[in-house]
Amino acid sequence: MPRIVISLNLGPMVKIEIEGDSCPEIVEALAGFEKLNDTVDSMFSDLAQRVFPEGVPAGEEEAS
Repeated sequence: MPRIVISLNLGPMVKIEIEGDSCPEIVEALAGFEKLNDTVDSMFSDLAQRVFPEGVPAGEEEAS
């Protein structure tokens, strides 16, 4: 059976790679992903507030 590999780049410093032999195995590996995503979001939001305490400087906001 072929091996399944999923790579997710969450930013320049965060990368997740999940490997498994079946879809149920991948689903099980991703079970905690939402909690991890919330944790990473919280960490980087805190970092951004410390670097830019008064908000992002004009002209440097990312396009949505």
